[in-house]
Amino acid sequence: MQFRHIFLLLKREIRDQLRDRRMLFMMFVLPLLLYPLMGMMFFQTGQFTRQTPSRVLVLMPENVREQLTADVVDEPDVWPPLFVRNDDDILSEHFDESLFDSTASQRLLQLQFESYQPQSDTENAVEKLARKKLDEKNCDVLLVIPPDIFDLLPDEASDFKLRISDSVLSINPEVRSPKPEIFYTSSNQKSPIANSRLYTALNRWNELLGEFYLKRCHIDPKIASPLEFIAQDTAAKTGFQGASFWSKFLPVILLLWALTGAFYPSIDLCAGEKERGTLETQLCSPAGRGEIVLSKLLTIMTFSVLTSILNILCVGVTAYMLVSQLQGIGLPPRLSLFWLILALIPTSALFSALCIALAAYAKSSKEGQYYLTPLMLVVLPLVMIPMTPGQELNLGMALIPVSGIVLMLSSLIEGDYLVALQYLPIVLLVTLGCCIISVRWAVDQFNSEAVLFRESEKFNLQKWFRRLLTTRVSKPTPLAAILCGIAILSLKYFSTFVAQSSNLQISFVINVLFSQFCVILLPVIVLVAISSSSVRKTLRLNVPRWRAVPFAILLALFWHPILVAISQLVMYAYPFSNELRDAATQLSVQLSDIPVWLLIVLMAVLPGFCEEITFRGYILTGLDTKGHRLRAILLTSFFFGFTHSILQQSLLACTTGIVLAWLAIQTRSIWPGVAFHITNNAFFMLLPKLLEYPVAKSDWFRTFIGNPESITGEPGGTPGLLYGPVGVIAACLSFAGCVYLFVVSCKNTEPEA
Repeated sequence: MQFRHIFLLLKREIRDQLRDRRMLFMMFVLPLLLYPLMGMMFFQTGQFTRQTPSRVLVLMPENVREQLTADVVDEPDVWPPLFVRNDDDILSEHFDESLFDSTASQRLLQLQFESYQPQSDTENAVEKLARKKLDEKNCDVLLVIPPDIFDLLPDEASDFKLRISDSVLSINPEVRSPKPEIFYTSSNQKSPIANSRLYTALNRWNELLGEFYLKRCHIDPKIASPLEFIAQDTAAKTGFQGASFWSKFLPVILLLWALTGAFYPSIDLCAGEKERGTLETQLCSPAGRGEIVLSKLLTIMTFSVLTSILNILCVGVTAYMLVSQLQGIGLPPRLSLFWLILALIPTSALFSALCIALAAYAKSSKEGQYYLTPLMLVVLPLVMIPMTPGQELNLGMALIPVSGIVLMLSSLIEGDYLVALQYLPIVLLVTLGCCIISVRWAVDQFNSEAVLFRESEKFNLQKWFRRLLTTRVSKPTPLAAILCGIAILSLKYFSTFVAQSSNLQISFVINVLFSQFCVILLPVIVLVAISSSSVRKTLRLNVPRWRAVPFAILLALFWHPILVAISQLVMYAYPFSNELRDAATQLSVQLSDIPVWLLIVLMAVLPGFCEEITFRGYILTGLDTKGHRLRAILLTSFFFGFTHSILQQSLLACTTGIVLAWLAIQTRSIWPGVAFHITNNAFFMLLPKLLEYPVAKSDWFRTFIGNPESITGEPGGTPGLLYGPVGVIAACLSFAGCVYLFVVSCKNTEPEA
């Protein structure tokens, strides 16, 4: 690789991009005009926006109306007033002002009054009336005051009981508490808001009633709330005032604009040059394909970085002008721009490489936009999920691409440098690994003549279906394998909503059978029946050499301690929630009555055949193309892992799937993988029974294997057996030795027919 070629191509690409005035206007000029215009529109429209008052319908008998209201001129009644009565003896449309902190809050509840006569079936009649009023949208919330509210409220001193010995003031137990009712509907957006506002006002009235009773008993009401809390923002003196707002705002804007800034240049540099016919000139130059990709990558990164910085400055200035009038929001911390620029470099490299790889496959600019749109849909959740309340930077989030960068920036902007530096190496390694994979993918795209010079295709459903039925091949295409994996994941998702049987044991058996046969195996059977010319070659049903199956069983036994050690790391990074832990414990207890042999059949033998035929048979065979074997192993493991419902179980299944895919490729058969799969799953089922023997209590067993009492029965495919360091190291060495012998024995050998 010659850097001179990269530099010359980089100058050429940047010069071509600078000639496109429309792109320059959209990326550099438009943000300078757009964000101030948006801020002006926000101020202008803010003058016309207001909170809509909530309509409250109050149902109460005539006999309690006088006691719940107060004159606007005379002194208040003995009871704390709930409503207001004007000079014309007409109830006001608002609650009493003593229930609110401000007049604006008082105006948010607009009252309507209706009377009702108590009857024997008052509760049913009132409920029907409330449902009718809410359905007809005559009100947003309905308050029903019982007719005996003041008969039940303690009035006289005899209603109170003062126990001198304990110095406790309590209400006479013979006095029942009144229960006003509130009716609202969650089908209307305004109704829950009105319910919240009404509940706040009634809660304040309830507090005033309590103060009234304390005064009647000659007790100072302040005794009920003796403390006065003073809140002080210490961030005002440290330079991080309002940092929590900026930490949720700036990283999201930065990453979205980094992706958007790489979006359009990548389309123009790849699909656009195909349309203009200038890509062939670069391919005929002395520069290699890798040098061409790097020059385009640096060009896209340049525009992505410049676009992001310009937009973040414009957005930051406009947002500060909008929120500067809010209390507690100040300028972003001084080092915020520095942290954003540092994070922008690897982020732009990642997005640029992904955009190049996708845009290289497109034949035209229009087609390139279709391919890059799903990329934005995938990135958006990774950017927005870390911004949900309660999300913090930890090991699990640091291992997620893009999300780790967002949380890292949030910690740095908030000044939490200790946590940020703790996970900085992990975030950088994950981002660097994703960048390398993306660049490698882009280079592979440019090395493929079928991708660069792909002709435009016109899809005809009738011809495609006819070709699907008439054309039979012994090996599925990569696209067919990927579509099969996506179909299985979709069926797995929808199968979770299938109604389960009330009998848990029957339900468990039915769920396993349905999952294995209908979700995992059925799509492969349909595809093989439609398009396969040789079932043996399509599903890798070749008979391997006799030594392959014993080797696979031995590998499974040595793999068990390694997988348990990996499970401990997974549990540390992604611990179970309390709800999932309780549900898994309950399920384990209820399934303990199922015979062990039936569990082995359902959890070991059946998955061993069905999942191997599907994933290491059809999908791996379709993805296993020359020069892309590693990609085939990883994609197959991804599909295999995420057919498991629990995240922790999916990660462990992905790891085991790599070993199973490697076995299938080495032996060119699924039968060693079937033996490995059955042995691995059955060992987990039988391990608790094996540990009941006296040999498990010996000292040497505890030294090499672990503590039998540490089995916890966690979900995720692994028991909580903690192997000792000696046992894990011995298992790793034994597994590596078996792999070496396995490779040597399978090298340059063909499987037996």
